[in-house]
Amino acid sequence: MIATTSTAEKAERLKALGASEVINYTEAPDWDEKARDLTGGSGVDCVVEIGGPGTIEKSLKALAVGGHVSLIGASLSRSGIMLDPLLLTGRGTTVGAISVGSRADFEAMNRAIALHGLRPVIDRTFPFAEAKEAYRHFEGRGHFGKVVISHRLK
Repeated sequence: MIATTSTAEKAERLKALGASEVINYTEAPDWDEKARDLTGGSGVDCVVEIGGPGTIEKSLKALAVGGHVSLIGASLSRSGIMLDPLLLTGRGTTVGAISVGSRADFEAMNRAIALHGLRPVIDRTFPFAEAKEAYRHFEGRGHFGKVVISHRLK
């Protein structure tokens, strides 16, 4: 697995979580080319696209023939973003969205999580009263993993 990040500290954490290669996109702004180099020029099979409109083109360029980009969240939400249709033709690539599934899917996911002992990567938890600080922390882009706002009912 090849992961991308913006800091050396996060790169080390990604390696500890199992990434075989990590590309620092602040040091390698052409990270799509670096990903292709790391795969001997063939490209990657799948990209999980969370970067948004500014990275979808690089994600498509990083793909191998027959590769797939999975969009998460509002990856293409900013209006006015144009995508070169040639990036979607001739190489058999596909683009799809990851969305919320059914209750049965949710229950199956939870069984798999329990079976394999998976745990979320949580950067920091803020109490609800500090929600503004949580958003500032998130906007600072220094987090690794999820930023949680906790609200406990009394």
